[in-house]
Amino acid sequence: MPRNVVELLCDLIASPSVNPRLAPPGSVGAGEQQVTDWLCRFAADAGWRWGLQPVEPGRSNFFALVPGGRGDTLLWEVHQDTVSVQGMTVEPFQGKVRDGRVYGRGACDVKGSMAAMLAALVRTSALPVAERPNILLACSVNEECGFSGARAMAELWRGDHASVAGPEASEMPALAPPGEGGGELSLSEIAALRPSFALVAEPTELHVVVAHRGVARWQCTVHGRAAHSSRPEEGANAIYAMAGVVRLIEQFHRETLAARPADPWCGASTACVTTFHGGTGPNTIPDLAVVDVDRRLCPDETPEAAYRELVTWLDEQAALGECRLEHHAPWMQSRGLHFAANREWAEHLAAVTRTVGVDSRLIGVPYGTNAASIAAAGIPTAVLGPGSIAQAHTVDEWIAVDQLELAAEIYYRIACGADVA
Repeated sequence: MPRNVVELLCDLIASPSVNPRLAPPGSVGAGEQQVTDWLCRFAADAGWRWGLQPVEPGRSNFFALVPGGRGDTLLWEVHQDTVSVQGMTVEPFQGKVRDGRVYGRGACDVKGSMAAMLAALVRTSALPVAERPNILLACSVNEECGFSGARAMAELWRGDHASVAGPEASEMPALAPPGEGGGELSLSEIAALRPSFALVAEPTELHVVVAHRGVARWQCTVHGRAAHSSRPEEGANAIYAMAGVVRLIEQFHRETLAARPADPWCGASTACVTTFHGGTGPNTIPDLAVVDVDRRLCPDETPEAAYRELVTWLDEQAALGECRLEHHAPWMQSRGLHFAANREWAEHLAAVTRTVGVDSRLIGVPYGTNAASIAAAGIPTAVLGPGSIAQAHTVDEWIAVDQLELAAEIYYRIACGADVA
C-alpha cells in the first residue's frame, strides 16, 4: 500500500467521484462510491477502525479513528466529491505528475488535502499515543452541491448523541485499546467522540481560513405560452420575460447589495445568475425559461432571509405581462463561517504551520466550505490545506508537489501536538 503523499493522491484521482448533480446522466465516475470504497480498504490495511454514515442513496460519509491518549478528539474533515470533468484539457482520472505538479480532477479540490491527511495519519498511528488527542478523519459526500454530508455528520454532535445516533446508542462500544485496529466504528461511537476542534481541508495555500461567506442557490422559472414562431403575438415569450428578471438580479447586485457595508474578512454580499435554459425549438415561442440564482452571504446573514429578500424584491419589480414567475425552494444553502468563535483555534493552526517555515496568516474568503456546517454544531472550526483556489475546478487542475509535502508535515505536527511556543 503506497504511503508517499504523491502516490496517495494519484490513487485518489484515479477513483472518480464527480458530484452526481454535476455529471451527465449515466456517466462514469458519478458519485463518491469509488473513493469511499478506496478509503475503506485503506483504513483496513492501516489497521484503523472505520465506519460509514449513509447520507443519500449510494452516498456515505466515511470515518476513521486514530486513537490518542488524552481522551479528547480532533476532527479532520475533507470532502470526497469533485466538480465535472467537462472541458478538461488534461486527463481527469490518471493523476499525471509533471514539472513538480500533480494533474487531474480533484488534485487541488480537494484530494490533495485528503492525501496529505492520510499520509500524516499513517505516520501518527505508528507512534506511541502519548499526550495527543484522538484524530477522527471524516470524508464527507456532497460538498460541491449542498453540504448534506457535513450537515449529517454535524447532527451527530448536536445535543444528546443518543437521540441522534439511533437505537444502537444504548449499546455504545468502548474505544479499542491503543494499537488495536480493525472493525467498524458505529454511529453512536462517532457521536460520542464529539470533537473539541475541527480542521476542514480546502485549498488555502496553507493560510488559515477563519471566516467565509455563506450561500443560497435556487432556481426561478418563468411560465409563458407557446405559439408558432411565425405568429409570436399569439404566445407569451418566457425568454423575453426571464431576460427582464435576469437584469433585475444584476441590478439588485449592483445597487442594493453593493450599497451595504462589506464584511471585513469576506467582502461584500453578491447575487448573480449562473445558468439560463429555455425554449423547445427554433420555430416555437418558448413557454418556459429557467435560471439558477447564486446568492453569496456575509457571515452575519442567513440564507433564509437572503432568499426571502430577493424573491420578494423580484415579485415587486418584475413586469412580466402574461408570463408568471415561480421561485423554487433553495437546493443549496449554508450560513457563513464567523471568525469570532474560531479565531483562537485558527491562530493555533497558523502557529503550527509556521513551524515548517510557511508564513501562514489568518484570512477570510468569499467562497463557502463544510466548516460552516460543523461550526454550527458549536465546534470551533477553521480551514487549512495545500494548493490554491485559483486551480480548483479548472480545465487543467493541478497541485504543486511541494505544497502536498508541506501539508502532510503540517497535519502530522497538528496531530502530534507540535510545540509552537
